[in-house]
Amino acid sequence: NAQVLAGNSRVSQTRMMARAHARRGQTASRPGVVPRRESRGRPAAPSALTQSSRDRRAYRVPRAGRMPRMQRAPPRGRGNRSFSPARPPGGGVSAGSFKLGRAASAARRYFDALNAKDYGSAEVLFSPEGCLLEDLNEPVCFAGRDQVRDYISKTFAGLSEDFFLQEISDGDDACGVTWVNGSKRGATFVRVDRSGRIVYARDLAEPESKPGDAAFSIMKVVLPVLKNLDSTKVTEGWPENDFAGGAGAGGGEAARVVRSFYDHINRKEVDEAMTYFAEDCLYEDLNFPEPYVGKDAVRTLMQKSCDSIPEDLVFCIDDISEGASGVGLTWHLELDGKRFPFSRGCSFYKVKDGQVVYARDLVEPSSKKGKALREEVSFSAASLALFAAAALYTSLLILSPPGFAGVPGEGIFWIKPETLEEVQGLSLYDFFFVLPALKSVGVGVPGMPETLPAYHPVIEALFNFVNAWSLMFYPLLLRDTKSVSLPKTAWWSVQMFLTNAILMPFLALRASNEPTIARVEAARSEGNHGLLSKSFGVVGAVVGVASVFWFALARPELGGDLARRVDYFANYISTDRVAFAFCVDLALYSVWQPYLISEVEKQEGLRPDPLKFVPFFGLAKWLQTSSGLKLFDKDQGT
Repeated sequence: NAQVLAGNSRVSQTRMMARAHARRGQTASRPGVVPRRESRGRPAAPSALTQSSRDRRAYRVPRAGRMPRMQRAPPRGRGNRSFSPARPPGGGVSAGSFKLGRAASAARRYFDALNAKDYGSAEVLFSPEGCLLEDLNEPVCFAGRDQVRDYISKTFAGLSEDFFLQEISDGDDACGVTWVNGSKRGATFVRVDRSGRIVYARDLAEPESKPGDAAFSIMKVVLPVLKNLDSTKVTEGWPENDFAGGAGAGGGEAARVVRSFYDHINRKEVDEAMTYFAEDCLYEDLNFPEPYVGKDAVRTLMQKSCDSIPEDLVFCIDDISEGASGVGLTWHLELDGKRFPFSRGCSFYKVKDGQVVYARDLVEPSSKKGKALREEVSFSAASLALFAAAALYTSLLILSPPGFAGVPGEGIFWIKPETLEEVQGLSLYDFFFVLPALKSVGVGVPGMPETLPAYHPVIEALFNFVNAWSLMFYPLLLRDTKSVSLPKTAWWSVQMFLTNAILMPFLALRASNEPTIARVEAARSEGNHGLLSKSFGVVGAVVGVASVFWFALARPELGGDLARRVDYFANYISTDRVAFAFCVDLALYSVWQPYLISEVEKQEGLRPDPLKFVPFFGLAKWLQTSSGLKLFDKDQGT
């Protein structure tokens, strides 16, 4: 009863706003619907056709949830105008008492729960007997309620903007939705069972970068090449969707129009396809920076597209909603009868009098980095401590002037030319002792000078020992599932080839990172990089042993006996900034090594290895005996 009273109150408020704005020639509505003329005492029926011809002529995206005093972005540029979505002052979606079908009602309640951060209410909208959620901005799908719950709570917890529904189709078993969140637009397809629970959803947000017309040139070059390549390794990861209704699922006029349009496009019959578009239509392909306004502009786009693709590249409808005035649909591309990688899409079409008046198309990105919605910045105490430590390291060891706080040597802005030449020479001619070893056995390398520059053996040993330790961190980072959504290869590359200081900010981000269960399970299914672990462990151990030998015995004409080398080392690290920073790195690595190994042991269910606390060589040993490969591995049962 309380819900009914609250719903009636919201309806009354909506009516008052509508009347007030009607006097000013405007239209007010709740999200997803526009009030129609209503009889006394009856709530307005929802409409999927929420964009007026006047709005289309103004080149504005249809916004069903227009609220009082909402600021609209002015048209930008010339010709096809783009739209910068504005957030209404009231914000968000309200699942009030409008009489929507099962699917549309479930979709609106879902977005309403996200805006309220009521993730429990969002979760129970999905069927406990089986459901599938495809967020095509993510590298994995989410099957079953547990994974859906985990996805919702971790993806939307930090959002700082509400979802605002622009359009919703009038389907009962399935529907399409277009939305905006801050400045990010998207589309969602929803299918429900007889009880109104969501069994399938596909969601897409617009990409960060938009290739625009450059896509046509790219397609002309790339598609003929890809036709001869085996793409099954990419597409075999697509989930089997037992809930999709197929191309013939949706009944009604809107579904008939959209299917006919797709049929003509697949036959490259542009003129016939355009008979299904209204003269004043608005078409948004969110891979393009500008919307296409009017039938002629859309025709030009379709013709360019058909001219750029092979005859046997076709759109295949996976699912489509029913409805008289609007549909949502999901689809993919097939080339020469084979599913095309990164070609799944989600679309919304609004139809009036048998013609499309508005459409939005989105296709999945090849780079799966999430929706990139605006989020509230939030870090754990551990993250903040690691960021502070990284800032201290950078300010003292990299940026500080000579003599600052007792730190020896010069910072990066005062570094001497001979120091730069030394680091460059070690990197080019002494990395992992490869060229000196080849030179000693008479093997030449193209581009290698006749006489290699000779550095003090203590300098060479320290340089290669630190780099060998950095090398062995790579398989350890790859096996860590808590950082699965971070670009670990990029971070490690900076650590390996530029500065070891980067590991601390990486660990700071890792501390606050919460990957979904589905992403963790997908990472585990790919294996634990056993061969990489063993090979990097062997290389690291060999270079580490060689570094110890080099420190103690190599180049006696330069290094002298062990006592002289130790004295040189003490003087070197007390006068040279790079050497001092290397020693700090060794101390930090001695801490991060057992910490990360312990984390991976818990994630993989391995028996704790006490030798992980031995600096450097404990990691080399662990990579050998805990790689997951049977060869050389010990029994690692829990």
